[in-house]
Amino acid sequence: MADLDSIGQFPTSPGMAAVNFKAISPTQITQTNSGKIRRYGYGVTYYEWTCRFGSQTEENMGPLLGYISAAKGPSLSFEIILPQISYSKSTNPPSTTPQTNAAFSRGVTQVTLDNCGASKQVLRGGDFFKFNNHTKVYQCTTTCTSNGSGVATLNFTNALLTEVPDNTALTITAVPFTAILDGEEQSWNVGNGGITNLDIGMREVF
Repeated sequence: MADLDSIGQFPTSPGMAAVNFKAISPTQITQTNSGKIRRYGYGVTYYEWTCRFGSQTEENMGPLLGYISAAKGPSLSFEIILPQISYSKSTNPPSTTPQTNAAFSRGVTQVTLDNCGASKQVLRGGDFFKFNNHTKVYQCTTTCTSNGSGVATLNFTNALLTEVPDNTALTITAVPFTAILDGEEQSWNVGNGGITNLDIGMREVF
């Protein structure tokens, strides 16, 4: 649950002109004098992005600026649906809500699903999704297709951060990222006639 759930998700109006999105996988790297490199990954990837808003009037930009103020810099978390990125690219998506068909332990990167519908493209490789029992967003690594019984195997990046119980529903499109603003200081430009430009940096929290 995000801190700002009481006032809703991040505003969708005005719409974003662009999103600069990054996946960050912290890794410890050491190199010997011979040039051999040893790598130790911490097993998690998190996401950062910058939302760019085109030129807007002060009137249009007002609700967005008010929401940013409510977040109090990086103090309070919120949910945001990112254009394009949060949406599945499946050409034959399920009409039902996929759910896990067993309990899965922390640390796994593969789960099986049911309630997907017969022969559906549940997620395409690269799509983001969410298990509804926790806030981390995961990314599908290979296209996930159900069989004739509506069962599918889902492979994804990031090992599960927490156990996922049996019958846990998944959000597979319009996926909300739980985020904070990336700094204590937020700024915007106001030009002649009140035309306002704004870039907002954010990062995923979980």
